[in-house]
Amino acid sequence: MHEDTKMHGLKTKGLRKGAVSNSAAVTIGLAATAPAYSLTGALGHGASEIGYQLPIIFILSVIPMFFVALSYKHLTSSAPDSGTVFTWGSKAIGPRFGWFGGWSLLLASILAGVAATQIIVNSIVIILDMTEPSLWLRSGVAILFIVSSTYLTALGVEESARTTMILTITQYGGLIALAAVLFLQISQGNAAVTAEPLSLDWFNPFAIPSFDTFLNGFLVALFIFWGFDAALAMSEETQGSAEQAGRSGIIAMAITVMTYVIFSIAALAYAGVDSGDASSLTFKDNIDSILTMLAMQIIGSHGALIAAIIIALSAFSATISTIMPAARAALAMATYRALPQRFSSINATTRTPKFATWTIGAMTLVIYIVLTAISESVVKDTIQSVSIAVCTYYIVAALSCVLYFHRTAFNHWSTALSQIILPATAVVILFVVSVLQAWNMMDPTYGSSGSIGGVGAVFLIGVATLLCGVPLMILWNLFEPRFFRGETLPLERAHMVPDAEDNRVQQ
Repeated sequence: MHEDTKMHGLKTKGLRKGAVSNSAAVTIGLAATAPAYSLTGALGHGASEIGYQLPIIFILSVIPMFFVALSYKHLTSSAPDSGTVFTWGSKAIGPRFGWFGGWSLLLASILAGVAATQIIVNSIVIILDMTEPSLWLRSGVAILFIVSSTYLTALGVEESARTTMILTITQYGGLIALAAVLFLQISQGNAAVTAEPLSLDWFNPFAIPSFDTFLNGFLVALFIFWGFDAALAMSEETQGSAEQAGRSGIIAMAITVMTYVIFSIAALAYAGVDSGDASSLTFKDNIDSILTMLAMQIIGSHGALIAAIIIALSAFSATISTIMPAARAALAMATYRALPQRFSSINATTRTPKFATWTIGAMTLVIYIVLTAISESVVKDTIQSVSIAVCTYYIVAALSCVLYFHRTAFNHWSTALSQIILPATAVVILFVVSVLQAWNMMDPTYGSSGSIGGVGAVFLIGVATLLCGVPLMILWNLFEPRFFRGETLPLERAHMVPDAEDNRVQQ
């Protein structure tokens, strides 16, 4: 008997195989997490929620994410398909779960693009030394940013990968240099007066005041770990085997968690979390621009300018790296008739899904303009709301791994652990966290955007937009029932194959 773990009946989509090297795939995963802009948008908010326990929150938050990364690794090895969670969910669970997983991925990518756009706007304001930018300036910067990043993504995967590598090396170099200077300042006794000295208690999970505090910090951390899976969406275009492509996400995650933990320690020990101190991470004027604030304090105005440029480049590379997998998810969904066929078109010259790419970019721009009209703090509320969509499609991915491999995984203890037990644990953790946080989001006082009709705006951004996928799925079922009947992606599970049958299949 042999294990047959390969998914069958998958279609090629016209993407250029071998266009992305393994190192470029890892870089795409790192660029999607975008540590420079992610820390800027989340470090202050995380510190305000969890205080000096932020490093342990980063470590705890990565545990279920690592379990999800294992799911991605195994599923990519069995089915290196650009649709990722959509394809796997449809094959392992059913077409409706797969479709909703794909919708969640698309929504998360668009909302992340919205957050990146706001980071870009904030960086440009600092670079131009402005205090109150006009709505016209914000809109102009947003249009220029989204159009340019979308154009570069549609230009070709080689160009996109090369650009992300350059930008990722630049931002990591800047973060390493800034962290080194922070540690030097701390050792010389130049930290903020209100900052506490580095303590092992920062790594004590039992020092977290309450579960609500942990939950709020967890979702902030979840957002900045999201993105490792971008590398795996390029598996049809990555050099080497499917197994090599599957490892890229785990490598990207390992590098990311080390970066966040080390930098958070340096920032906390230098600036502290006293909201009344103008130099702290949680001061109201610093909370959305942490890296810029730190660079200004230790280097001066030139340091703030350099930090703003690095953050802008980070947001730029992150947007490219989230548009790429989103466009390829839409391409796969259309290929299997889960979206209109127009989305399955591939440009003959660039071998990229140009129509899907430009559609994702246009939707990002429209949603950003709407959010700026109704929200006082787009960055914070979008960070908090996007976590629900991310949890949703990560749940679908991990559950797909459990159901697809359950017939073969228990042949070995190692596969039982990595294909069933750990992914199932991730499903439970992410589901509980999602439900509890959605309940909190309904509070009109939650977040900084107030409420609409007595319901918290963060809830509407995160949950209501996610649930919009239900009527869209029902509507598309009426127009194209073949996908939902399982005709284009039939249900399949890994199974044992007799040796004789296995030989006939190979012949």
